[in-house]
Amino acid sequence: MTPLAFHIVARFVDAGADAVDQKAKFGRYENEQAEFARSQYMPDLVTDNIVDVVRREFALDPPATPDDQGPITKTEYRDFWLDELGSEPWDIYSIAGSMADTFDINSGWAFKTARQHLNQLVLQARMRGYRQQRLAGRRFTWGGPEADHPACQWIREQIPPEGLPYHEVVDLMQEAKRRFVEDPPASTHVVHDWCRHEIREVT
Repeated sequence: MTPLAFHIVARFVDAGADAVDQKAKFGRYENEQAEFARSQYMPDLVTDNIVDVVRREFALDPPATPDDQGPITKTEYRDFWLDELGSEPWDIYSIAGSMADTFDINSGWAFKTARQHLNQLVLQARMRGYRQQRLAGRRFTWGGPEADHPACQWIREQIPPEGLPYHEVVDLMQEAKRRFVEDPPASTHVVHDWCRHEIREVT
């Protein structure tokens, strides 16, 4: 099902809408939320760089809208993220709620989109922060939840417990996209759609 079809079904089928809306509640009060869910969980190299990433490296596609709504422009979507991340603390739940209200989209679909896109921006900020530092002698891995996509599974299989140099992990990301992703995301920072993994230093 395409994102637009999913969105329309979520809006107009009551049971489906209820089910999708449950995504917006996932992890809020349980110990299941991702590290990138709240700014206070993020290292300085992320919070110091994330607004610059939105301003200079923005590569996110706006969420789809039904036929009776005008499309969200890339400028509108970038400005939305600048507003949301421009002051701390920020968290995925307030961002998702604001996205649903601002663009009049289903709250569950807004949460799913916000989760993917916030993770992507955090990953870009993390990588930007690493590149600003001395990388010689440092080792990195592919961090995040249990990998359920073959691309991320493959990346993890290639990295020993002690990690690899930064640029070798970046090369693995691109190789995994070529090998395992039929229609890969345009961003060089994302291996596959809805990916929740990131390059992370081994400490």
